[in-house]
Amino acid sequence: MALVTICKYRRAKTPYFLEQAGLNMYSLEELAWFLYHNICLAEPQMFDDRLCRWLEEEIGSSELARRIRNGKESGTNFQNLVISIVGAVNLFTNQELAELGEQLKSLGTMQEQERLKLRADGLLNSRNEWAAAEEYRRILRMHQNTRLGVEFYAAVWNNLGICYVRQFLFERAVECFETSMQFAPHEDTRKYRELAEQLAAGKRPGNGKKTRTSESDDTDPQKKLLRWEEDYRSRQKTG
Repeated sequence: MALVTICKYRRAKTPYFLEQAGLNMYSLEELAWFLYHNICLAEPQMFDDRLCRWLEEEIGSSELARRIRNGKESGTNFQNLVISIVGAVNLFTNQELAELGEQLKSLGTMQEQERLKLRADGLLNSRNEWAAAEEYRRILRMHQNTRLGVEFYAAVWNNLGICYVRQFLFERAVECFETSMQFAPHEDTRKYRELAEQLAAGKRPGNGKKTRTSESDDTDPQKKLLRWEEDYRSRQKTG
């Protein structure tokens, strides 16, 4: 049986556009749920006057808007701002809020590049490959941090290649996969590169027949690339 949550606050007529994820939020519960499950996409800049006005005018929570404004003016930390939103609804237990606080503290101890990669990975997983690619490129424009190791940069280049595959920029994807292999020659990355090369040459990998998605698709690079391509084409038609 599915769980149903009764919203404590009213539903917004005008949604709050969450720029970090490219999504519209129609309730405080929806925003809180998103922040809790995608904390790496949150950033201090989102707690601005636009959010406060939405809370006042659309959600009817002047008190929460006031707390956020006062917190910003007094220099409260990012963790408290997030908890003020997530803790304002009846979705999470005290234990879950405490665990979220620990996650936020952990993020605060990471290198900037690590935080950016978590954010980029979250965007990529939520199908926002354009924004994800920009975050990966942002990491690569920064001075290379030797403390992070070659595996970190191999993963960044690999994931940027995946972004380009989803955008049909296959030649760029090939370059990214090749660079990733220079850092760490993983077998999956090699397969991604070969398949991206075929796509760049106008060849469709495999026999060209559609196959049903199965659990094995998650570990088969060829099926992954084909699924990404088909998914992207579908979204382009309906977008």
